[in-house]
Amino acid sequence: MNNQNRSDIAAFPELFAGMEQFIAEQAAGFKRTSVILAIIALPGGMLLAWLLNRAA
Repeated sequence: MNNQNRSDIAAFPELFAGMEQFIAEQAAGFKRTSVILAIIALPGGMLLAWLLNRAA
């Protein structure tokens, strides 16, 4: 098996050409998912707290 150096990545820049765009798209997806989760979780948590308070 070959031992690879850190400089080996520089030998193949075409393999990493779209990496920045990929990371940006993934970050945008995480932000969108976080917002949707917050929109669902906040009212759901408030409803659950209200139901538990009402039952007690």
